[in-house]
Amino acid sequence: MATLNPAYELSTAVPADMDEVFRMMEVAYYNDAVWKHARKNVRDEDLHVWFMKFVAPRWDMPDTETFKIVDRASGRIIAWTALQYPWKHRPAMTKELQDLANDHTPPSDFYWPEGFFIPPWDAFLEVMYSANSHDYNPEEDYHRKGTMVHPTFQKQGLGTILTQHTNSISARTGGRTWAPARPSSYKMFLNERFRDVAVIDNQTERWGGTKEEGLNYLLRRDEVDVGALGV
Repeated sequence: MATLNPAYELSTAVPADMDEVFRMMEVAYYNDAVWKHARKNVRDEDLHVWFMKFVAPRWDMPDTETFKIVDRASGRIIAWTALQYPWKHRPAMTKELQDLANDHTPPSDFYWPEGFFIPPWDAFLEVMYSANSHDYNPEEDYHRKGTMVHPTFQKQGLGTILTQHTNSISARTGGRTWAPARPSSYKMFLNERFRDVAVIDNQTERWGGTKEEGLNYLLRRDEVDVGALGV
């Protein structure tokens, strides 16, 4: 098990944290090989407002918890991940909320930020929802919803710390955990006993990138295989 630097603290995020959570994500993803093409002509604040209006509400549903790592000295969130729990373990996730979570129809007031390039966003969503094309069952399975580390604090094992934390949660019930992964986190997930399910090619060559940059990985960790001691 990885050990968290005592200068940092791991805890569960609260609703008041979500603005900072998404601002940190925007920094962490700024130069991502796919995402940078979608947002490169968008003002930072316009993008943040759009995220908080149309994306962040899904993280506030009762089936999802966000775990944050905070730098004690500054009080800043420097890393986070979110875990969607099986609906059978979250009675507050009513049938109405389940239907809402499964409905990807844009709301009536939806808009794109000025300058936003849509095709890379569509590619991003393809990865985010890739488990739906396989054996993922939200009633029974866990699903990771992002792993973000601030660029200044990368290469310190914070993604591993967060992954081991969520693995310890799924190990208590024996549930499977699904995780879409970018190339930068692929090896970390394999080291934590996730297994390959599929490769999703975003074809970033069409935007001037390389094939390797566009490869994403759908992974799954089966507790029935690794056992509760392998968290």
